[in-house]
Amino acid sequence: MRKLDNHRDEPPRPCRRKRQQLHARSWIAVGVVLVIFITSALLLFYLLRDMDWVFLREIAPLYLALIFLLSVLGTALYTTAIYVLVFASGHQTTFTQAYLVLTASLSANYVTPVKAGIPLRVYLYNHFMHIPTATGTALVVLETFIGMLTPALIAIMGIASLFTNVGLSVPLALLVVLLAGTTIILYVKPKHIELFLRGLPWSGFTQRVARFVERVQAGLRSVPAWALVSISLLFTLNFVTSALQSYLVLRVLGYPVSPLALLYALAISVTAGNLSLIPMGLGVRDASFTLLLMQLGVPNEVALAAAVIQRLFAPGWPLLLGVISTNILGVSELMKRGSSSAESTSEES
Repeated sequence: MRKLDNHRDEPPRPCRRKRQQLHARSWIAVGVVLVIFITSALLLFYLLRDMDWVFLREIAPLYLALIFLLSVLGTALYTTAIYVLVFASGHQTTFTQAYLVLTASLSANYVTPVKAGIPLRVYLYNHFMHIPTATGTALVVLETFIGMLTPALIAIMGIASLFTNVGLSVPLALLVVLLAGTTIILYVKPKHIELFLRGLPWSGFTQRVARFVERVQAGLRSVPAWALVSISLLFTLNFVTSALQSYLVLRVLGYPVSPLALLYALAISVTAGNLSLIPMGLGVRDASFTLLLMQLGVPNEVALAAAVIQRLFAPGWPLLLGVISTNILGVSELMKRGSSSAESTSEES
């Protein structure tokens, strides 16, 4: 009987294997974070080698604390937007659960060549919040749409009022793409093109996809207007926190720029990155932000350093939080499996 009890206390072998895999993935993600920070630190040291480091040591602690608080505030605003989106769809969740699902899925975008965080978010919605796959897809589509529309509208305001030499072609092109995509998703129902779908190869598969699209459309229409307005406001405030971070960085570097001008510059660069279709707008977003800072009178080296720091915060902070959240979600799942296997073992005995 004692041997049987000892055997019950041991974790099942599949759980141990899953835990080892989870630890291995966590160390890989930590290694990615370290490589990003070390590379960025070396680049920043080269760019700012002529700076007065005595002055920097005197003011850096306060500004670093403010930048950290803004990062926490931005994460809280983004998490609140996800919480509101899930609640408005008619499903229950907690703020903690929304935070874990958000940060875990965002981290996947920064360690994979494609945005693997999108299907991962749909999976986590279904697995931890019991949201149907079609509804989860609709929530991700809405989040992506508002996340691209918000900076595009701010960019139009910035180009009209400050960066008049940039031209409205980039944000207007993105608006046209977003509005066309919205019209197709909301109003082109699969049953309207049923005859066309039947004539395609693998008609059975295409019809199943069409039925799934209909459920996604129903999920999109189920979100009320007040939720869309609230999420847009939260995304705008999150964007403002990023602009304030860049303002503090430039102030530390000795070249303060108006926060409103930085908000416009960030919006234009993010919109250009979104339209480029390159993952995370890598290169396009950074180059455009650097050029816009130079137009605002920031020296070349300082503008490039500010762009590097802004890019460092963009993936570095979510990736670090995502590593922690992935561990928490993975451990909780292992505990569930371990408890269920222990219950089945006790029932069998």
